[in-house]
Amino acid sequence: MNKNDKISAQINLIKLPLNTEFNFDLDQDTDWVKKFLLELNEKASEKSPEEYLEETFIEISGEIEKKDKPEMNEVLLVRGTITATYATECIRTLKPMLMDMDVEFKICFVDESMATSELFADLDETYVENDVYQIYFYNKRTVNFEEMLHEQIFLNYEQYPVLDAESKLIGVDH
Repeated sequence: MNKNDKISAQINLIKLPLNTEFNFDLDQDTDWVKKFLLELNEKASEKSPEEYLEETFIEISGEIEKKDKPEMNEVLLVRGTITATYATECIRTLKPMLMDMDVEFKICFVDESMATSELFADLDETYVENDVYQIYFYNKRTVNFEEMLHEQIFLNYEQYPVLDAESKLIGVDH
């Protein structure tokens, strides 16, 4: 893996060197990221999710770094941002609209064998490298990067969008 590679949906920790930071930049040109945008666009009913791809976008960027922590063994620290504009419709008027999303995340992937340990039992965050990270678990030294990003996106998805003076109307110039 090079310093600025496209990152895959599943990350094999064996292939990552310790204590080396890797930057990543993903967008809808990556097939598995494009699926996120299509799913975000599903609520808009005037066109198909694919037809909205020209008006919408998703960008995911950040850095990953594998660390070896005595109390946690091998961990993968991920810091990043998800930025998107997606098509939806107002829950009041049912008119099409675009919504913006800007989400920062800090994730610490820990081996699933640690899930029941006293250190992680009943916790969803941990303090590592002088910062607080959400905890996710990996299995067989493989991090499910796609699943984590999907969860981050849909935890921050606007379930009840309302069209107002601040919202952008699709097909209407301001």
